[in-house]
Amino acid sequence: MSQHRTVRTLVVGAGVIGAAAAWQAAQRGSVVLLEPHGFLHELGSSHGGSRIFRHAYEDREHVRLALQADVLWLELERLTGERLLHRHGGLDIGRRSRAELDPIAASLAAEGRPFERLAADEAMRRYPALSLDEDAEALFSPDAAIVPATRAVATLLRAAASAGAELIERAPLRSWRAVAGGVEVESDQGVFRAERLVLAPGPWLPKLVPELGLPIHIEQQQVLYLRVGGAARHFTAERLPLFVDRRGGIYGFPIFERPDAIKVSDRQGAPTIELDERTFELWPERAEATIKAATTLFPTIEGSLLSSQMCWYTKTRDELFVLDHHPDAPQVVIAGGGSGHAFKFGPALGRIAVELAWGEAPSFDPALFSLTRWA
Repeated sequence: MSQHRTVRTLVVGAGVIGAAAAWQAAQRGSVVLLEPHGFLHELGSSHGGSRIFRHAYEDREHVRLALQADVLWLELERLTGERLLHRHGGLDIGRRSRAELDPIAASLAAEGRPFERLAADEAMRRYPALSLDEDAEALFSPDAAIVPATRAVATLLRAAASAGAELIERAPLRSWRAVAGGVEVESDQGVFRAERLVLAPGPWLPKLVPELGLPIHIEQQQVLYLRVGGAARHFTAERLPLFVDRRGGIYGFPIFERPDAIKVSDRQGAPTIELDERTFELWPERAEATIKAATTLFPTIEGSLLSSQMCWYTKTRDELFVLDHHPDAPQVVIAGGGSGHAFKFGPALGRIAVELAWGEAPSFDPALFSLTRWA
């Protein structure tokens, strides 16, 4: 094992939040990023060919956070020359009788963001792939975009390295402890001392801070790639936006990663697991239910399953993130609990984590994500 090394900031975890934190921390001095696995691995929550970016949330706080993330994604694009926000718009579908889209419309309007409310017949005229009943309505948000997930994380890591960060993979933590003037972390790649530590390990977060008893569980989520068939022209990104069907729980993407398939998943019914119990095998019953919901929404799709992919949701009890100082070690910031919707906010969450670590006025009030909400 190597000798002790000292840096200003140490970041653990090279998912979207950790990579963004390393990028931001490198602009404040020396930083080392430790990734317990290999870079861009597929064992956590930040991999894959696409993620949804959107402003459309039921509350103004998340809309504001999305706006900050939007600015940072664009800054990253300018800095690296990568295109990361593929804006094709997003469609939320809900029931008029339950006013399911009213909170989204209200929060977008309050923050001055554009949107359109579409009756079922207008939505189907505009997007021929859709089939909606009379009680359905849709809300179109032009700000929504597809983010190529793995490429986006790689771009954040590249930006961090360009700013001076040292990136070290296959460095699982053996321990961390608070010491005078900072923290000491022992890993398989050596012992590191730092003034500040940002813990962003994704689904491994509860294992790194067991003393906090975080109300977090891990869900095994699966996404499906369904063949579009002969009506493919109706499923291209030019004819079908990102979609979130709030009536049945499915969400997905137009043709993007594959030329012959859309990507669909279902937020409902994902099993809770222990990390050492996870499997990369498809759950057929859940897949069947997701395919049924997708073919109901899109009756012209062929709908056969071409492939699937697994990821893991680190879900808090209230599905809000964790972003706060460790209560017994204020030089340590905990960032996680993504609950299946944090990726879009990654650059903003990474920046806020570093601002908290260094006692700077945060660019977004993180009180919503405080550990004290469970006190």
